[in-house]
Amino acid sequence: MNKKKVFLPVLLLALGIGGFVALKSTRPKPPVAPVKEPVWHVQTMTAELASISPVTALNGRVESPEQTRAAAPGIGRVSQVLVREGQAISPGQLLLQLDPRDFKPKVDQARGEVDELQAAIASEELRHKADLDQLAQERQLLEFAAADVGRFEKLRQENFYSQSAVDQSRQNLARQQITLRTRELAVADHRARMSQLQARLSKARANLEQAELAMQRSKVVAEFAGYVAKVEVAEGDQVNSGQSLVTLYPSAGLEVRAKLPATQQDAFISSLRAGERPKATALVAGELIEFTLVRTAAAADTRGLDAFFAARKASNNLRIGELINLQVARAPVGEAVAVPYTALFGGRQLYRIEAGRLKALDVEVLGDAGGAFGQATPRLLVRSPALKQGDTLLVTHLPNAMSGLKVEVVK
Repeated sequence: MNKKKVFLPVLLLALGIGGFVALKSTRPKPPVAPVKEPVWHVQTMTAELASISPVTALNGRVESPEQTRAAAPGIGRVSQVLVREGQAISPGQLLLQLDPRDFKPKVDQARGEVDELQAAIASEELRHKADLDQLAQERQLLEFAAADVGRFEKLRQENFYSQSAVDQSRQNLARQQITLRTRELAVADHRARMSQLQARLSKARANLEQAELAMQRSKVVAEFAGYVAKVEVAEGDQVNSGQSLVTLYPSAGLEVRAKLPATQQDAFISSLRAGERPKATALVAGELIEFTLVRTAAAADTRGLDAFFAARKASNNLRIGELINLQVARAPVGEAVAVPYTALFGGRQLYRIEAGRLKALDVEVLGDAGGAFGQATPRLLVRSPALKQGDTLLVTHLPNAMSGLKVEVVK
């Protein structure tokens, strides 16, 4: 083998490697860049400590404790229906009419019974007066008959009269005694007969009043200003006694039934017992309506306790059965701060900014802070002994927030 042919490639390879190593060792080195700490751009708010009422948001349903159901006073036919469901009504307005021909005959019949018994009582009074007058005469006739018997017996002993004449006088005395007792019984029975007639008259008058009341109620008239909740019959319908005709409710005095959370119901009950009346507001059809807690239900369940909030004034926008959202203000809490929901971390921490860095603060969440309906940023009410007036608080919700993190406030 030719040694020159082997040595030459090896030599060239060695020279190439040596040249590469020399070039690499003599190349210029780039400057080392310093490590910079990341800075997060955030938004903040200034803490304003004040005495603020926590707000509990409740969902409730509108009810009316004075909802009225007009029922048929008797069997009859509907002749007129003058309102429709949802229609506003005013006091004295005629709503529905039953056929009066179904009720007038009963009124006439009851009035006839009253007149008949009044005449019977008048007749009994005249009869009693006559019995009293005749009673005195009957007693006088009895005295005459007794005197005749004595006289005839004496004359019989002297043989001036026969025995048959004496017997006849005794028969006259016995008949007069029977007549007197009959008259006395008639006089004594007068009170019982009058009581019986008076009782029958009272019953007849009650029947007359009932018939007249049914006649009056055959016209369904509104007793208050409100709304028609439901019309349950139509013209021409045959209805039975007690059948529902129309349901009404007043526009004033409406209430909202809402479920108090189990964790807060004791506080609300204590407020009521102390004479306090928590206030609530609701936005209904663009109208801000105010309510007052007036009472709670007598029984609770696992979801909480029903509470009743009465509207402080009548509103044309409230309707029975409507679902509304209530904001109920609780007792004010001092040294509290209202913050956006985004400012709360882990359900119990806020971050204060000190010298451009975050510092965690443990806080107590009191509930919603309330505020104007439709506000862009819902707020929570919190407090902490570590919070100071004028503190700069983080409101941007950083996923990696921690104490010591460097931040820069964005105006």
